[in-house]
Amino acid sequence: MENKIKISDFAKLTGTTLKSIIYYHQIGLLQEPKRSPGGYRLYGPAELTRMRLIKRLKYLGLDLKRIKEIMGDIHNHRTLWEVLQSLRAELLSEKKSLEERVLKIERLLSEDMVCLDEDSLESPTFQKMAKILGTDQIENYARTCPEIYNQQQKLYGIIDDFQWSEYYHDAFRALAEFWNTHPEEYQIALDFGACIIGLDQLSEDDPEIEHLARETSEFIGSIPLLAELTQQFGLFQPLQRLRNEMIIDVLPPARKKYYQLYEQYINSEIGQQTGGKRKTKRR
Repeated sequence: MENKIKISDFAKLTGTTLKSIIYYHQIGLLQEPKRSPGGYRLYGPAELTRMRLIKRLKYLGLDLKRIKEIMGDIHNHRTLWEVLQSLRAELLSEKKSLEERVLKIERLLSEDMVCLDEDSLESPTFQKMAKILGTDQIENYARTCPEIYNQQQKLYGIIDDFQWSEYYHDAFRALAEFWNTHPEEYQIALDFGACIIGLDQLSEDDPEIEHLARETSEFIGSIPLLAELTQQFGLFQPLQRLRNEMIIDVLPPARKKYYQLYEQYINSEIGQQTGGKRKTKRR
């Protein structure tokens, strides 16, 4: 037993628990050592060296699976280099995320906000869409339709906070790319947005609400991509209705009625197109 110690001493010396050591044996991270005549595990310099390396790699942030892969060939420095490069990239990404979160918290504290509603935090999805649209387009959007702009931020926030569907992110990216390459249609959409905001001054019985709902649905229906995106969103599915309810819950009565009518009319527009009665695109 010269230069050999039992598992209890090995655990104390390496700062590891007995449970962890036994688990390392079970998964093959530590080889089973020789045993004494009485059946006790005996650990020597080789086991201490291996445990020392395991602890170093764990400190760097590697999980046991990756540590085992690296230590499968302890002299393969290229494998270790590649893993450490990958780990470095992950840590830098986490660092960036933490820094962004700290900045958001500092902004909230500086503005003395008392609640964390969805409008107080920037939506990552909205930021991506804004990047696709470009600075000029997004500034024009915010200037022309500030309330719709804020509503869209809320919409994207809801999409970020819940797992609605993988399709949502792809659809919104396609929509942003379309607006970016079709400035004329984008301006028409902004004009409609300004008109929608103007509905807040009307009573919910005003005929202008229905007129605008028809016009906007016809505009969307006249552009194949927009009609397709609207259809694929599953506009009348339970999740979509729930999302819409969350968005329009705080709107004035006139705008609520507008969105309700718009859903009816755009459904009719898409139904005509899928039934072989596609409309001619308006200019």
